[in-house]
Amino acid sequence: MSRAATLFIFACMTIVAISCGLVMMVQFQRPFGEAASVALALMCTMMVIHLVMTRTQEKSEFSESVERLEDRLSEIDDDVVNLEGRMSGMETNLPQRTRQEIDPVFAEVEVIGSLVKQMAEAMADMETRLDDQSAKTIALTHSVNAQQALPSSQGQIPASNQAAVGYTPDHNPSDAMGTMRHPHASHHVTSPEPEVTTQPQAAPRRPDPRMPRPDAALAAEISAALDAGRVDLYLQPIVTLPQRRVRYYEALSRLRRLDGETLEPVEFIAEAERTGQMPAIDNLLLFRSLQILKRLSSRNREAGLFCNLSPSTLVDEDFFPGFLEFVRANETYADLLIFEFTQAHVAAMGLLEHESLAALADLGFRFSVDQITDLRMDFRGLADKGFRFAKLNAARLLQQDETLAHGNIHPADFGSLLQRYGIELISDHVEAETQVTELLDLDIRCAQGYLFSPPRPVRADILQGAPNPRPIKRAQAG
Repeated sequence: MSRAATLFIFACMTIVAISCGLVMMVQFQRPFGEAASVALALMCTMMVIHLVMTRTQEKSEFSESVERLEDRLSEIDDDVVNLEGRMSGMETNLPQRTRQEIDPVFAEVEVIGSLVKQMAEAMADMETRLDDQSAKTIALTHSVNAQQALPSSQGQIPASNQAAVGYTPDHNPSDAMGTMRHPHASHHVTSPEPEVTTQPQAAPRRPDPRMPRPDAALAAEISAALDAGRVDLYLQPIVTLPQRRVRYYEALSRLRRLDGETLEPVEFIAEAERTGQMPAIDNLLLFRSLQILKRLSSRNREAGLFCNLSPSTLVDEDFFPGFLEFVRANETYADLLIFEFTQAHVAAMGLLEHESLAALADLGFRFSVDQITDLRMDFRGLADKGFRFAKLNAARLLQQDETLAHGNIHPADFGSLLQRYGIELISDHVEAETQVTELLDLDIRCAQGYLFSPPRPVRADILQGAPNPRPIKRAQAG
């Protein structure tokens, strides 16, 4: 309130108090002292009331200002997070775009080099075969001429020559000559049923299939990383479109070697599956995911968390009962924790895996399927089993990648189909702004990718107290 307004109110209160005193003196014939006391008391009362009302109004205005400031700070925090994600996306997209432009050139050069090598090998092989055929033909001719000079009782081709030309002893050598072809002749003579066969042409070589082989060194390295606690948790946000506000996170595990180099999941998952170490990794991932959820809840941030699981965890009879007991003790976070499986793993699940999924679903947990390559899957059946999310590569969804098998379902209609089953479609691997525009045209409301933010490691101080999964597994086994 301004100073002029305060003086005006004070003057009014003074006039009211003096008027009251005069009324008492003139109208009620009260002494001056009594009238002055009443006027002074009335003046003080009005001043106190005015002061209380002024303080209340100022407090209310101050509270409103603080609330507006907090809202603005929250908006600025979200904008900073989005800006950081965009900057990170720009940092990662530039080298990736460069690789995308250079890699096709390298691939074409490599293909041309392999074709030239194959052609050279084929030419060398052809020359060798022609030389061998010519030598055999000349040797056979000399042998036949030599036999014609001998008496008829000795006119048999020696066994060594028979083996050299593939000759069948039940037939006449003259018939065999009809099947020989000289490499430099312009014509040849054939018999109706040739009995001498030339050397067959070599069958085209096929590359040996590269079967995955056990890697004892990698298995030992995974075991050592688990025992030493060299397992890092990374988080990648899943944002809403078009606001790009964080709605979910995906939790990812990384292993660290002794030299500090990071092992990506694609490098160690196959070997960890083969050696039965995936349940231990999943246990550690689950424990840390719950730590993150508790921290987010303490900050009043209701962000869900996707946690990848291996099917071997669901069927490990030594591990899964303890796993189930642990999530039962934390079922208050069932609405925020989503267990994720690849489409290939979901398609290969058997009765035991589905029973484990049903046990988790009974506790209120939801599931997600990612790495989708076939739209002809029974997604209605997945919805009945508790699957509420599906992730599809943005390039496949936008038909920039032809590896997607969609049958009669057009990728543009896939989101609407899932929505009818109660499944939310999330587009992942978003790496360009143009893809965001096209995803909005398809009514996609959630996306994930390097354009928004790469996976970032969680600080070690947040993950203090994570258990060693191996002793837990041994306890269950005992």
